[in-house]
Amino acid sequence: MKGIVKGNIIIPDSPVGLIDGAEVEIFLLNSEDPICGIWQDERTAEEIVKDIKSSRFSRERSINL
Repeated sequence: MKGIVKGNIIIPDSPVGLIDGAEVEIFLLNSEDPICGIWQDERTAEEIVKDIKSSRFSRERSINL
């Protein structure tokens, strides 16, 4: 969801579909690093890399250049 801030109020760009009084939690994006955010995976980076590498496979085939 995107929106703008006016004072202490956030105005969404489009309808949010929530009932009045609904509790929300807002996480601000770092404009210098737009891909930052909360990591949902509880594993360490090393465990994730190990999992990625162990799930890779290749098919042996000849390539003539």
